[in-house]
Amino acid sequence: MRFIDGRYFLTSTQGGNIQMRSATTVEGLKTAQAKVLFDDTTAGRNVDFWAPEFWFLDGTWYIYYAVAGNQDGDTHHLHVLRGGTDPNDPSAGPYTYVNSLIPSNFDQWAVDGSVLQIDNQRYLIFSGLESSSPWTQCTYIVRMTSQTSITGDAVQISCPNLSWEIIGTPVQEGPEAITINGVTHIVYSASHCSTDDYALGMLTLTNDADPMVAASWTKSPNPLFTRNDAAGVYGPGHHFMFQKGDNFYFAYHGKAAPGLGCGNSRTTRVQPFSISGSNPVFPAAVATGVPVAEPVA
Repeated sequence: MRFIDGRYFLTSTQGGNIQMRSATTVEGLKTAQAKVLFDDTTAGRNVDFWAPEFWFLDGTWYIYYAVAGNQDGDTHHLHVLRGGTDPNDPSAGPYTYVNSLIPSNFDQWAVDGSVLQIDNQRYLIFSGLESSSPWTQCTYIVRMTSQTSITGDAVQISCPNLSWEIIGTPVQEGPEAITINGVTHIVYSASHCSTDDYALGMLTLTNDADPMVAASWTKSPNPLFTRNDAAGVYGPGHHFMFQKGDNFYFAYHGKAAPGLGCGNSRTTRVQPFSISGSNPVFPAAVATGVPVAEPVA
């Protein structure tokens, strides 16, 4: 989700395609017409489109996403689309398929690709399968050579090992980078999305350290954003952070009752978050019936 030139844009998937909604208010996104930006019948990349992110890089829109093929949900890999050049309208397109993004050492299940830029170097960060027994997802990074290509090996920079990261099964996914006052963080989702304990955690890059070295990253010991039983919010996570003016907001999905799993019972919510020094500070999750003020500049 992004705020661009007076409008909000939100991507979503319905299994077989990538869609985008746009409105002048967050509330308006609820009823906005969804526009299909891309679908694909190509064998090997035509099932379960997941987690599309849209980025305006060097004058062109790109969408990074994961998709599986051959009716096998365990075959997800990362891919990239190229779109239009209107900086104020990521929905204009058209979007065309460009490339798969498979590191030389990691031709296996990978999802949730996102872009991290440090100085003039871009990196692709993603969640990848470390082990299938038990199912374990870790956070990886690989260098980008252009908006649509990567080079070299992916490096595992963090794996779930804290009690709040391993509920259901050990998972780190949905990594999103943010740099605040010169300090770079990766905020990620932890534990399995089917559980009520899905939550947000954070890695912090040591200043001037190489992001391709695992030891350069420090994991926060406690989650940043968690379930709120008193408000009836369960399994909140898989966020995207954005700005409107000087204010910070995040979109995420959550569930309104316990035990609802990872399916269509999840709804998209938006709340503000704040900055303290060089760190993001996330609020308590609020119930769906509690009004949240529209973002302000």
